[in-house]
Amino acid sequence: MVHAGAQVTAQAPVSESPQYTNRWDVYGGVQYSHFNPSAARNFPATNLLGWNISGTAYFRPVWGIEASVRGLYGTINAPANQFGITNPKMSENLFLFGPTFRLRRRENYALGAHVLIGAAYGSFDKDFPPGVSPDQIGVYNNKLAFGAALGIFYDYNLSSRLSVRVIADFQPTHYGFTTQREFAGSGGIVYKLGSLHK
Repeated sequence: MVHAGAQVTAQAPVSESPQYTNRWDVYGGVQYSHFNPSAARNFPATNLLGWNISGTAYFRPVWGIEASVRGLYGTINAPANQFGITNPKMSENLFLFGPTFRLRRRENYALGAHVLIGAAYGSFDKDFPPGVSPDQIGVYNNKLAFGAALGIFYDYNLSSRLSVRVIADFQPTHYGFTTQREFAGSGGIVYKLGSLHK
């Protein structure tokens, strides 16, 4: 007599994708921010474009420490003034540091967040004539100020070592006696290297 038997196959639990055991992330991309160079209400905000380079050292698959350097460049939409200054160039460089977290990790993507603090240096006098300072038309003077970035990022994995990243940040700075509440965004490439298991 032949007995029909049911074959039961045990499935192993889905393990974490190996690309989340990397020790380091290196990121490079384009950077954007929406910045107001003056506390005066008649000054419109301006759009700045530039670059973002960051590196992250991971101590666990879920968290690490990130350092980010950002350079942003644009022109100031200056209202009419007695000096005849129109659309002067400006730049802002940020040097930020803090924890980053990969909150959701899947084979094809990761979703995370970071909290970065540090310094921002704004240069606002590039096209001003000698003897005229930016504050004479209501613009902030050149200054090393407080800077931060609090935001989220999304990584789409191209391979175990390479990802495309999109970042959205609230990027406050503090020039003059006011806080500038900037929105910032970035997009670029992440390269992963090293291993947490070594």
